Amino acid sequence: MAKRVFGSGGGDTEPTLSCSVTILAIVTATTLSVLPMRQAFCQDSAAGQEMHKSGQDLKSAASATGESVEHAFHGTTDQMSDATLTTKVKSTLLSNERTRKYDIHVESDHGTVTIDGTVGSRSKAKYVASVVARVHGVRNVENKLTWPTS
Repeated sequence: MAKRVFGSGGGDTEPTLSCSVTILAIVTATTLSVLPMRQAFCQDSAAGQEMHKSGQDLKSAASATGESVEHAFHGTTDQMSDATLTTKVKSTLLSNERTRKYDIHVESDHGTVTIDGTVGSRSKAKYVASVVARVHGVRNVENKLTWPTS
């Protein structure tokens, strides 16, 4: 047996059971429509997190690539600087009347120039080293020049 409730309009009444069924249907429909959306948002969130992680991995890879390129650039620049310095030292030795007659091997490594070969005397070895030391870019001279002892 259904209960009757008084309505708001002039004496009309509406059964409570019918109203309860309607409310229950609305709540059920709303709940069922929200649950798949929540699951979809969770999937979007997981996908979003995966995309974010991929973006971070890509950013890290790009950073590592940039560092490698920079390292290669500096290595190439150092080699070019060493080659340039060696050339400058050899040119200086060949343009000097007192040093051009000697066969002097020159190597450069980050501003340190190594000279090797044979000269006429200890004083001539010191002179060659002083000529090399005056070349722009030379930081240190390793003098491995030798001379006859007798």
